Amino acid sequence: MRLLFLLPVILYVHIVNVCAQDSFYPHYIANPLEARVGSFYQPNADRLRLDIGQTIDLNQFEIGSGWKAGIGADAFILTRLRSEGNFKFPVETADYFFGLQGSVHGNVAGIPAGARLRLSHISTHLVDGAADAQGVFSERKPFVYSREFADVSGYVMLSDIRLYAGITWIWSTQPRNIGRIVPQLGFDTRYSIGNDLSIESGYDVRISEVQGITLPTHSIQCGVKYHMKDKTGIWFGLIASSGRSIHGMYHTEREDYLGYGFRIAY
Repeated sequence: MRLLFLLPVILYVHIVNVCAQDSFYPHYIANPLEARVGSFYQPNADRLRLDIGQTIDLNQFEIGSGWKAGIGADAFILTRLRSEGNFKFPVETADYFFGLQGSVHGNVAGIPAGARLRLSHISTHLVDGAADAQGVFSERKPFVYSREFADVSGYVMLSDIRLYAGITWIWSTQPRNIGRIVPQLGFDTRYSIGNDLSIESGYDVRISEVQGITLPTHSIQCGVKYHMKDKTGIWFGLIASSGRSIHGMYHTEREDYLGYGFRIAY
């Protein structure tokens, strides 16, 4: 029920600027660091995630031999909220992501393939919802968290399955307790099951090092998308994660959850 009350808010904010989210380089469905509009609920922790942002295609052009290229920009916020009842959701932390990207699509030996390079910045901040009634951050003290990084990934299509692999190089970070290289593997699928319905599901794993400890983070999304006009739609499904928290203020902690929610395809 909590998600039903958040849905009109998200629709109102973004209905005036609807564009095709996956117009050139489709997002990796289960990758936690993609621009989305949506929310999901974590019953085991009584928390919500709220994602707001988009990828904007700036230009597209032919580069010969059936290959196309595009450039764009990412800008989104990942927030973590806790539930206090009576539909009150104090925001505990917010992660700001923005950057530029370039990508290509084509065929390799008759197999559809593509690649993407992103140059990005991410920073994170504790918000007033993390403080007690006196305004004191009792459980976790705020600190400076900032990263600049490049991530490159590529995919091949095998029937309706997209297999991808990538690597992230973090060239600047504060604090300095992390490993600079983060490998990534995953697959996803978009499969039509009717005129207005499709299955959109994926799996993603990232391996990162924090304070000398290497740990994989497994992410899964599995759900059904209802298609509306002009590539818009609403996706409903299950979201699971096991591994490091994606929120910078909690990057030393582990999160394991199974939740449910929605996202708006725009």
